[in-house]
Amino acid sequence: MSTPAIAAPPPDGTKVTCGRGVSWPGLGLYYHSNNTGSKRCIFGSVDNYDVDLTNCSSRGCARYYFEADGRDGQNKPVKNAAASAYNYSDYVVRVYFKSGWGGTWDSFPYYGYQGSAKWYGNLNATYNENASQQMVLGG
Repeated sequence: MSTPAIAAPPPDGTKVTCGRGVSWPGLGLYYHSNNTGSKRCIFGSVDNYDVDLTNCSSRGCARYYFEADGRDGQNKPVKNAAASAYNYSDYVVRVYFKSGWGGTWDSFPYYGYQGSAKWYGNLNATYNENASQQMVLGG
């Protein structure tokens, strides 16, 4: 009996569906505090929210935008506009103040973490001042 193959993860920066039960859950960034308003879920590490390397053409790369979901913040650029996050992934994700994973950061443990930190909540050090994200192993 053969074991089914596990799908390879998508490239860093891939926009994914928010939630659990999807192949590769990511970090949900929300336009408002308390995980409200429009959202954008991204898998993996992103060097700069102004450059979506998964959406490039000969004219350049698109930015990351909040989803067109009818909520406040829809279609606005993600960079320097997220107020809260929800980590749906099985990895620790940090949201950084600067592009290139620089400056101060907010860290969200993996989904379901049982320690004192929560895998969701308002951004503190990077509230409306967020430029990149990094999936990391450990804390």
